[in-house]
Amino acid sequence: MRLLDRYSILDRIGSGGMATIYRATDDRLDRVVCVKLLRTTLVEGSGSTSGSRAVYQATYTHFLKEALALSKLSHPNTLRIYDFGYLKEGEGGSAQGAPFHVSEYLDGGNLESHVRLKGPLPTHEVLGILEAICGAVAEAHEHGIIHRDIKPSNILFARVRGELVSKLADFGIAHSDVKKNPQAAADDDLGESVSTVALFSPRWAAPEQLCGSPEGPRTDVYALGLVTIFMLTGTVFFGDDDVRVTFNDRVRSDTLVNARLAKLGLAGEVARALTHALVARPDDRIATAPEFLQRLREALRTPSSDGLAPSPVEVVARPAQMPIIAGPGQLALEVDGSGSAAGGRPVAHAPPERVVAQGERRIRYVQVHEKLDLSFFDPSGGQVRFRVTMLPGQSTSLNVKGLSCFVAKRGGRPTPALTANQDSIIDLVSSARQALGEVIVSFGQPTANGRVFLVDGRQLLVTYGEAQQVVVLMLSRGNDIVVMCRS
Repeated sequence: MRLLDRYSILDRIGSGGMATIYRATDDRLDRVVCVKLLRTTLVEGSGSTSGSRAVYQATYTHFLKEALALSKLSHPNTLRIYDFGYLKEGEGGSAQGAPFHVSEYLDGGNLESHVRLKGPLPTHEVLGILEAICGAVAEAHEHGIIHRDIKPSNILFARVRGELVSKLADFGIAHSDVKKNPQAAADDDLGESVSTVALFSPRWAAPEQLCGSPEGPRTDVYALGLVTIFMLTGTVFFGDDDVRVTFNDRVRSDTLVNARLAKLGLAGEVARALTHALVARPDDRIATAPEFLQRLREALRTPSSDGLAPSPVEVVARPAQMPIIAGPGQLALEVDGSGSAAGGRPVAHAPPERVVAQGERRIRYVQVHEKLDLSFFDPSGGQVRFRVTMLPGQSTSLNVKGLSCFVAKRGGRPTPALTANQDSIIDLVSSARQALGEVIVSFGQPTANGRVFLVDGRQLLVTYGEAQQVVVLMLSRGNDIVVMCRS
């Protein structure tokens, strides 16, 4: 499909409650872009009741507001919008079809998956993300725009020269007190009046959102506090299965917040700053995003005895080289596809490697030049084979190719091969789309001494002297963790 005579749709990359997300190319400027299309299925199949029409009208209005909000903002850590249009016109051009907007394409994942894969983030990374997002929030507030839905899944990452750059996205329910003309004001009022559905995320919402009170910049500050706790601890602060259980406690007092901060082990200046950001009464809360950032910056740079203790990095000693023979629940590995038999069929054999036992797991350090073939047996006894190739270049990129299966990034379509340059979960599936297993790919975090990986809750350092490029592969089948190294 081609939109506005310049954007060619490539594939669908995601879907939410309001919209479907597509990857596309801008044919005029030769770049990859993101197309966000409002879902018309909000009302299809649900009848023509006034309730369904009201919900669709509310989401339609909020979708337009997102495009308008993004068009006003130019902060480098806010998602950039390029274009806006409608999918098609109605009969005789009398009505407009589903709206869409075109924005920059970000390929670095989001903060939620980043923390889920790595666990609690180091304090310097937390501060780096906060500095970027608080700057974006501050600019929005200067334009009279309240985001109202700041959460980890709405903080995306772009890859710039091998580094992750944070971007604040999804202004779909943003509220603006700036009215460009009377008609815009009327449209805005309509959207607010017909929306009887809470479009925000209750787990990340401020008390005033939960009880329908007026919102303002302090509403976003509250969400920033919750996101900070998630980055520091890996825990969703209000992750209760039923948010109604804590509704009254969150709205009426600060007792629950204080108790949960203490339970997470957050103390000292860090706890005091977060407590001040999470006060139930907005007037008593930290007023602005820059002020919150400054409080956290000062708190996280205090001695660990009065704040959050830094996580130690464990360096695992390397024992002498050991031969590995694949058995039940283990992986067979072949380096660079060098083994062969008659007819050119590859023969799996143990590559040069070192092994470290970690509980019931084995960490296998494998030196490769380029390719690594892996195989294991699925529950039915069939052999699953795939190849991982380190692509040339200064930044580490992998090509993952199914040799006896298909591969797919989590939530994506199966394909013979794919490329990964960020932490990913890759599904291995059969031709009938049956799940055969999954591979968690981790690229680690760079430090002064090497790259640090989170393996079963423990930090693992691979020094630059051991490998210039390194990726960790964790498979759901068997107990082996493969550390793929290239010098």
